Amino acid sequence: MTDDGIGTLRTGTPFREDAMSVVAPNAEIRSIQTANETRTEWTQAAFIGEVQAVQFFKGPNNTIGEIHGVSQHLIGPNGERIGMTMAQARVSRRDCRNGESLWRGMAVCKARGAPHIQLVFSIPQYDGPFDELPSSEDLQRAELQRIVWHAKS
Repeated sequence: MTDDGIGTLRTGTPFREDAMSVVAPNAEIRSIQTANETRTEWTQAAFIGEVQAVQFFKGPNNTIGEIHGVSQHLIGPNGERIGMTMAQARVSRRDCRNGESLWRGMAVCKARGAPHIQLVFSIPQYDGPFDELPSSEDLQRAELQRIVWHAKS
């Protein structure tokens, strides 16, 4: 995943199964219910075998607006992989904000050199407070849950 998208999936790519299926060889597109930061919705996801790899969210004009990488198959713009700790991904607390709504208590961070990508981290067994960004010490053990690409506006 780069600041431009994933493979041939870019800003303006139609939100259609045939367009989304090019994300990986033999990817199967299925309907799922999942959450972005503000709401839960029905959308499409690419499965590689039985592993969900990527989620697609509809944007303006029936195009792909967001792509969420949720599997270790995907590599972020700086080598990030799902499951890495914030320390392993070399993400600084100053590049993060506290998640809102459905991602409350999670760190939503900017990816270095990729303004259209966010990294979403959660802290195993974290028990709050959830209305502010966790301490630097807690964040070092936070685990990457999603790599989120936003279409360029």
